[in-house]
Amino acid sequence: MGFLGKFFGKKEETIPVSTSLSKDLSNIQKALRYTFKQPHLLEQALTHSSFASQNNIQYSYERLEFLGDAVLQLVVSDYLVKTHAHLNEGTLTKYRTILVNGAYLRECATRLQLSQWILLSDSSRQSGQRDNESILADVIESLIAAIYIDGGYRQAAQWVKEHVIDGKPDYADELRSFNYKGQLAEKCQRLKLGNPVYEVTKTVGPDHDPLYMIQVRIDEKVVGFGEGKNKKEASQHASEDTLKNWDIQFPTD
Repeated sequence: MGFLGKFFGKKEETIPVSTSLSKDLSNIQKALRYTFKQPHLLEQALTHSSFASQNNIQYSYERLEFLGDAVLQLVVSDYLVKTHAHLNEGTLTKYRTILVNGAYLRECATRLQLSQWILLSDSSRQSGQRDNESILADVIESLIAAIYIDGGYRQAAQWVKEHVIDGKPDYADELRSFNYKGQLAEKCQRLKLGNPVYEVTKTVGPDHDPLYMIQVRIDEKVVGFGEGKNKKEASQHASEDTLKNWDIQFPTD
């Protein structure tokens, strides 16, 4: 019995998977290297809202994605704290961002060849949504939640370690070139907040060695600041500042 079932003291029900998934169930679980006790959770994790709407299904992966994002953040944070005891909070946060950002999760989904198993509506499939980068990242998070519910935290952590963390052993090196501006733009796109707007607020120093100060606006709200020897560097720092303080600027409650 999974963690949530144990917590609430409820007996887990055996819910059959649909014919849409049953023929591929064995191959999917083999690719994921995880066997579900409750296979319907796997089906939900792979069900896009367009498929649910087309087939009058009451579920999609969106709720699992919400939970999976939190589980992923916890697992990666736990791993980084235990394996990098000498690093401060700021650097740990940057490492975590590299391991949980949407672009990298899409790489994980591609390695697992998940696109072939995502359940999409006919129109979404024909328009090429099977390889949509945002959908692939979302499905990784929904799968993590499904495994967490099915097998508990230990199983979810083991899966994240194998398929996410171990897939990027050079994350420390990548920190030097991490694209915070691109990451911020992607986050805004996913949340339908429009594109970030960068404004130079001040330039100080001599012409041959200026220092640019930039602020970034999202949805008409100033959310971050940065400075650098050129506009690109200042924009990166402003984006990093915004991402670090995202929950303060955009609280969920």
